[in-house]
Amino acid sequence: MTIEQPPTTWGRTRFGTGRTPAMAIAVPLGILIGIAGGLLAVVFGVAGAQPLVGFLSFAAFLTFPGVALVFAVVVDRETLKGAAQHPDDSVESGWYDRATSGTFHDIIVVLGVTSLVLAFIPRDFQVDLKLVLPAVLALCFVSTGIRYLLLRRKG
Repeated sequence: MTIEQPPTTWGRTRFGTGRTPAMAIAVPLGILIGIAGGLLAVVFGVAGAQPLVGFLSFAAFLTFPGVALVFAVVVDRETLKGAAQHPDDSVESGWYDRATSGTFHDIIVVLGVTSLVLAFIPRDFQVDLKLVLPAVLALCFVSTGIRYLLLRRKG
């Protein structure tokens, strides 16, 4: 005999008995992820001249995303209060799908035109991929955001 538990604000895990709060697992594991990121920063020399400050900075800034990642993995959506039963069937999901497919076309056009222009420039110049790839990523974010907002506005 299973006891039906009401949904909670933070939900429960989807494994085991399903009675463990998801945050009880997400917070400690997220802290461990933050500590691991801080240690990796120190080991690989990314932490800077003061390893302790670098470790603490990386650990602090990686802990919250670590908690969010673990929470997303362990939470059972059915135990969340106010969660949609079928989120893939929502209007917002349709807007997102259309926005991202439009973004793919935007990226193809922008990269194609850029390649064409660069092919006809007579002199060679060096391009740093550390700048180009984040620029393409930023273009994806901007394109998706604008397309989503326009679709939402249309209804």
